[in-house]
Amino acid sequence: LGKVAVAGFGLGFVMALHICLFVWACWWTDDWVYRHAVIQWSLYVVCLAFFHFSEFISTAAFKPGFVSYESFLLNHSDAYHLALAAGCVEFWLESYFFPERKYLHQVATIGLFLIVMGASFRVGAMWTAKSNFSHRIEVAKRKEHTLVTHGVYKYIRHPSYFGWFYWSIGSQVFLCNPVCTVAYTAASWSFFKDRIP
Repeated sequence: LGKVAVAGFGLGFVMALHICLFVWACWWTDDWVYRHAVIQWSLYVVCLAFFHFSEFISTAAFKPGFVSYESFLLNHSDAYHLALAAGCVEFWLESYFFPERKYLHQVATIGLFLIVMGASFRVGAMWTAKSNFSHRIEVAKRKEHTLVTHGVYKYIRHPSYFGWFYWSIGSQVFLCNPVCTVAYTAASWSFFKDRIP
């Protein structure tokens, strides 16, 4: 329970800090060369914190007996942490050396659309499947499990994977990270190709 409280507090603090940073950069830094970088970054971190909160809240709502620190997916995998670090490094290096070229409004808008669409499908999948949703691949059928064929599952067989695929790529498109956009696309495609029969 202590790790859950610390993770929840930490995510909330980081989210609130970046909301304040976003507001500050939008209204009080008109001529600052890094203004758009700070706006992009703060909005990205808010979206990332929302993702981790939504994973936890969805598990808590429908599988309260299984909820734990791991439900935040903060410790997902080493590859996930490496991908996050690579995206951060690329963003800040390019922002430092090419601040006037880093922010492309149309590209960032497409990225934000992909993030929102991806999050909607991901959360929609969890809330439609309810207790039938699991973060782990189950190799044996649970007695209480039923196949979900309504809601978003009526149109897409794996809406959670679809959502995460586009969320992760959208995050790098939003940050205008060309290298990580390609890398995230390849890694996500490979991950889901191996995971979905």
